[in-house]
Amino acid sequence: MNLVSMAMQFLGPMIINKIAGSLGINQGLAGKAIAAIVPTILAGLVGKASTPSGASDLFGALGKHDTGMLGNLGNLIGGSGQQSMVDNGNSLLGSLLGGSSTSALAGAVGKFADIGSDQSKSLVGMLAPVVMGSLAQQSKSSGLDAGGLANMLMGQKDNIASAMPAGFADLLGGSGLLDGISGNLKQAATPAVRETAPNPSYAASSSNGNMMKYLLPAFAALLALFYFIKPSDKGAEQQAAPQPAATAPAPAATAPAPAGVNIAEYTNQATTILNSLKASIGGVKDAATAKKALPDFQNIAGQLEKLKGGAMALSADARHPLVQMISAALPGVASSIDTVMKIPGVAAVLKPVMDQVMGHLGTLGKA
Repeated sequence: MNLVSMAMQFLGPMIINKIAGSLGINQGLAGKAIAAIVPTILAGLVGKASTPSGASDLFGALGKHDTGMLGNLGNLIGGSGQQSMVDNGNSLLGSLLGGSSTSALAGAVGKFADIGSDQSKSLVGMLAPVVMGSLAQQSKSSGLDAGGLANMLMGQKDNIASAMPAGFADLLGGSGLLDGISGNLKQAATPAVRETAPNPSYAASSSNGNMMKYLLPAFAALLALFYFIKPSDKGAEQQAAPQPAATAPAPAATAPAPAGVNIAEYTNQATTILNSLKASIGGVKDAATAKKALPDFQNIAGQLEKLKGGAMALSADARHPLVQMISAALPGVASSIDTVMKIPGVAAVLKPVMDQVMGHLGTLGKA
């Protein structure tokens, strides 16, 4: 069980697109902000539940929470109910964590994702009921009392710390939001390479086991999002699309990006696509849900193919940041796919499209 991924499964591609559209921001920036807000809210709730009175308050709030709204996000966001959702979310979060902490979160998100203060405050308000709703569902389905809820949250510290985007914790200094996981954050920050060898299932593009240490901090959120499942030790060999051999003369290898091309646009697109992939994977529980999610995965494969076509036209130096990001995310993506493909009946439905997805990512992740 991972509470971060459980909350993120309600924030699929369509929802993220609607959020971005309703706030008037880039989809990539929306995804980046969401990746920071969800684990931070959970971190704050861990701190809240660290005392008996705090756990009791949180348990009472969850008991009153309407989990049915999770299935109606598509209508709420961008609709007449959006502002009420935002106001209620900020009010609920403020009552649990304190108004100053909520304001500090919105301010940090604005700086981190480079969005306006009103937009970041609205985004926090939108996501608070999603996180609370997901937590309420898990608490009710497990039959937990206040003590059991506190224990469940305490057991999630590592997952929450791992999902925290690099550099974001620094923007929350003094807010108290991360006090509940501070020790785990330090452990997550020392590291480097969690795996000395690539995941055998889809490892063709990860021949350099130390690539992760070169990951640019701005893109570390993706790595955290996909490391919520420990990679398996067994799996099928990756069927990655081979990278075209370098036939251009030497000067082309260091040629600048074509005029008007901003590599940040490619990395933002990749962020959105990988967030969508993770959310879609999280929704697959059996063969039936795999069939339902198949169009989403086909769409993701198409987006990756288009991204690959544009990125591979750039020089090696120009696309280097994108290569680093994809390469670092690949082991976690492969692990997530391996896990879901082991569910009875799922491989028969999804293997062809997953091979396409990993093939495109394999090509994009090569230097």
